[in-house]
Amino acid sequence: MKKYVLLVDIEKCSQCYNCVLACKDEHFGNDFPPLSFGCQELGQKWIDMKIVERGVGEKVRVDCWPELCRHCDDPECVKASKAVYKRGDDIVIIDPYEAKGQKALLESCPHGAISWNEERSLPQKCTLCAHLLDEEEPMPRCVEACPTSALSFGDLNDPASEVARIVSENPELGGQNCAVRYYNRPGRFATGSVYLSEAEVAEGATVILTEGDKVVAQTLTNGFGDFRFDRLPEDKRYRIQISLDGHAPLQLDLDTSSDVCFEDILLA
Repeated sequence: MKKYVLLVDIEKCSQCYNCVLACKDEHFGNDFPPLSFGCQELGQKWIDMKIVERGVGEKVRVDCWPELCRHCDDPECVKASKAVYKRGDDIVIIDPYEAKGQKALLESCPHGAISWNEERSLPQKCTLCAHLLDEEEPMPRCVEACPTSALSFGDLNDPASEVARIVSENPELGGQNCAVRYYNRPGRFATGSVYLSEAEVAEGATVILTEGDKVVAQTLTNGFGDFRFDRLPEDKRYRIQISLDGHAPLQLDLDTSSDVCFEDILLA
């Protein structure tokens, strides 16, 4: 039996909305019984683009990724209604005949992935384009439409598949109990600008991030004197060491209880 997974590489998502549009194009006005009925044209979407802005001032980063039904291993929606079932390939389906009028199903999903079709009085969500997969198509429409390869799809039970390789290489994917999994999550970030004087930036300075005696990461300041460390775990304490030939080294303490932006760091 196949075990489908859809992997979302957040680092590659460019907020192009192709996945959202492809999903709408596939499902608006199209019924695929017994798996799904068509969604509304307006006011409803089965994929939502999550956008998170972090940082302050000039040091801002925007992260984005598509949010959709996770197709959980132990779905709360299945527990909430006999109209929802989980297939052997791990796809969770809301029966469009049995679920009519069951708006309370929206509250059962901890991810907010079920939407309400007012026109048909029907709770609906992503089906991973099960109707296409059942016809031997290789992937859902959203994956096909992604121009940056942020979305990957396949059979996790096939050890030769691309998704099996990605899961084996990314430990954060292994512990997610669902078919739709996310990796390269943003985490905390620390950034700063290093100067030699008020008018001169410090290009090419070595910036080392340490935790105790352990070097966690290392980078060089760019042509604007800027550096950045990303995807740091929360609530950790680090030290940043900055050095450049001909200048005294500098150390800064870093606490990742929040994102940190160091501005106007001056090397003596």
